[in-house]
Amino acid sequence: MIRARLKQLRRRFSNKSNVIRTRSGTSLLPQPSLHGHRVAGRGLCMYRSEDFIHVPRAKRRPALELKLQVWSPFRNTGFHSVWVDSRAMVWFWDADVVCGGTVGDAGREPTERTRVLPETVFYPRKPAGVHLQACHEGFELQHWDTDLLLDSFWFPERPDGSQTDWFLARCRIEAAAADLEIPSTPTSAFDPEPWAGRVPPKEWLEANEPTLVAVCVLALIVAALWQEARLRKTQHLTHTAAAAFARIQDEIDPLLQARNEVVRLRYRNRALSDLLAKPSQAYLMGEVDRTVPSTAATFHEWRYQRGELSIVIEDVEPDPIAYVRALEAHPLFDQVKAEQTRKAGRLKISMRVGA
Repeated sequence: MIRARLKQLRRRFSNKSNVIRTRSGTSLLPQPSLHGHRVAGRGLCMYRSEDFIHVPRAKRRPALELKLQVWSPFRNTGFHSVWVDSRAMVWFWDADVVCGGTVGDAGREPTERTRVLPETVFYPRKPAGVHLQACHEGFELQHWDTDLLLDSFWFPERPDGSQTDWFLARCRIEAAAADLEIPSTPTSAFDPEPWAGRVPPKEWLEANEPTLVAVCVLALIVAALWQEARLRKTQHLTHTAAAAFARIQDEIDPLLQARNEVVRLRYRNRALSDLLAKPSQAYLMGEVDRTVPSTAATFHEWRYQRGELSIVIEDVEPDPIAYVRALEAHPLFDQVKAEQTRKAGRLKISMRVGA
């Protein structure tokens, strides 16, 4: 449904003329298309189907063009190829004949850049089997295998039984298996938009070479002018920014010096505050001396570092539990531990000093 709607929409914008060249001459087709075509009548075309499976993909088109020099009897050969996987469907014709002649009817004629396509691609593809296609002139017997046209032959008149049997034998098909479909009128199935009209990149580049060159030159000129303008603008902005930076630097230098002095003083005050917040060792020694439960106790060792205090006290029969309870009762000391040393009458006490 969507594809049909898009096709109808495309036909609304189709205003390019199509011309068909047959053995009887050149005529203007009544159906316009989105892109103008010069249609090579089937009676002026020869057809071959060739498999290039043993040729690398990048070299298949040059191999096809080399084959055409062997197939074609014409001095100036035009051709159109459609690839299905590794197999090529090729129509070729005498370019001097197909591209020659003028249109007798009124209307716009295709230009020199109009694509030349064989008449067969303007008729719908057929299902697998043998079919009879009526053309603008004559009839075409076709042998299809899904989307691949294996063989094709054109007859100026409707082929009789012997001609049909000859084609079937050429395709190695039994006559009883042939299923021929004949259109009711010669041009009833003609579609102005071909099913195989995609322009190869090489042909598209050749056809649009002058336009592409002009566009590239114009793009280079625009890019050069834009780059020059961008460079000048960048230089102007750089000079303006440098002058503004120098002016601002002069204005903020005193502020920066004042700010640095404030930061230095703040760090100094913080360091002094940290020192003053910690109790001195003389103060700690006095507090410990006042807190121990025995007035006869004497200090033999004193070690204080990073909030950890370790002391050795000598006393007459010292009681570790009494010392621990006394020191833990003081708000400045925490995690008090006491243990006997090897020497009798001495205790080793360790504790955590709070702020």
